[in-house]
Amino acid sequence: MFKIELEYPTSSSNKPRYTKTVPNKYISKALESNHEMYRRVLEKFSKYFECLVNIDVEGNENSGEPQYINPFLPAFDSISLYCLIAELKPNLYIEVGSGNSTKFARRAISDHRLKTQIISIDPYPRAEIDSICDRVIRQPIEEVDLSIFDNLQENDIVFIDNSHRCFMNSDVTICFLDIMPRLNPGVYLQIHDIFWPLDYPESWQERFYNEQYLLGTLLANGLTNYEIVLPVYYASFHPELSNMISPLWSADEKFDRVYKHGGSFWMQKRKRLSLKMKQTKTLICRTINIRRC
Repeated sequence: MFKIELEYPTSSSNKPRYTKTVPNKYISKALESNHEMYRRVLEKFSKYFECLVNIDVEGNENSGEPQYINPFLPAFDSISLYCLIAELKPNLYIEVGSGNSTKFARRAISDHRLKTQIISIDPYPRAEIDSICDRVIRQPIEEVDLSIFDNLQENDIVFIDNSHRCFMNSDVTICFLDIMPRLNPGVYLQIHDIFWPLDYPESWQERFYNEQYLLGTLLANGLTNYEIVLPVYYASFHPELSNMISPLWSADEKFDRVYKHGGSFWMQKRKRLSLKMKQTKTLICRTINIRRC
C-alpha cells in the first residue's frame, strides 16, 4: 500500500464529471470528426466473423487459448485486436501489459498464418502466456531499453494495458512522454480502459486511474501526430457503429453471455501532415509574420 500526501483535498464528491448526459464536448467533437475512418475499419471486421465465432466463450484460463469471458478484456476489445492483427499483418506486435490480449493476438496470428512476432513486456502477466510469445521481457517498462520500440514500422502494433496511473517514472508517464513521441510513422497504438467522451466508471473511484486524462488533453486540444482509428468504447454505444458488429453477436447464442462493450482506443502515428494541417500551419506562420517556420 502506498501513501500519497495531498496538500489540498480532492473534490469532496470524487464523482465522474463527464457522463452520458454531459459528456466532454471537446473530446466528443474530436471523436465525431473521424466517423468515416471508424466505418471503414469496422467494415473490414466482417470478413473475420466466421473465425471469431470459432473462439470459445469460456475455457481453461491456464491454457494459451483465448476466451471471450475473462476479467480484463471485453469482447469488443478482443475482436478489435484480432481483426486489426489479421488485417494489418504486422511484423512486430509489442505488448506493455500482457494476458488475455496475448491469447487473442496469438490466435489471429495462427489462424491467418502470419509471421508476426509477439514481444511481451510485463513483470507480472495476468495469464501464463510465455509459451505463446516470441520474446518475453519480465521487467517493468521503467527498466526496459526503449530502443526496442524503434524497430516498429508501418502497420506494426503497440498494445498498452498498464497501471493506468501517471506518477513520476510510472509506466503511463513513460508511455506518453517517451514511447508515443518516438514511434515511427504508420505504427498503430492501442491504449486500454479509455472511456471518452465519458469519465471513468463511478465504481472505479477508489482506483484513482488518471491515464485517460492525459489522452483527453491531446484529444481536446487537437491530436496532430496521431489519427484516431477506432475508439471502441465510443463505438460500443454509437447506434450506427455498434450495429456494424451486431451480425457477429447474433451469429451464435453463446455471445448472449459476453460483455459487448470495450475500452480499447486505437490510433495510428500519422505518416505525413494532412493538407488541412499544412494549410493551418501556413496560415499560422503568415499570421505571426514568421518568414521561416
